[in-house]
Amino acid sequence: MILVVDDEPADLNMMRDILVQAGYTVVTAPDPNAALTLYQRHQGELHLLITDVAMAPINGCELAEKLTELNKALGVIFVSGYSGAQALRYEGQYQTPAAFLMKPFTSEQLLAQVRESPEPRKVRTASSQQSEF
Repeated sequence: MILVVDDEPADLNMMRDILVQAGYTVVTAPDPNAALTLYQRHQGELHLLITDVAMAPINGCELAEKLTELNKALGVIFVSGYSGAQALRYEGQYQTPAAFLMKPFTSEQLLAQVRESPEPRKVRTASSQQSEF
């Protein structure tokens, strides 16, 4: 299961739709506090966090740090529209290896990053076998 966190509703819905159409099980959160609650509810099921970097009250790096302290195997993909000097203010906050996607990105770019991350699984449907990437 993939946890997607973004405080921009259009971005959150777009990422959810891409992932669901590709066959992934996804839960979404509009902010880090909601993400922490969802993580506790789905703790053993979540294998990947996709989070925006610039959010409040805590940023995506801090959220990832909290969740990977609870689950060292949790994969992380950061997404952000920030570049250059703005992105540098988050550099060094998160010490575990993670992928990064610069907004805007294509559905192909998002899905490629997800496939490279640990353990995201497609859902089982009557017409397809469960596959692990």
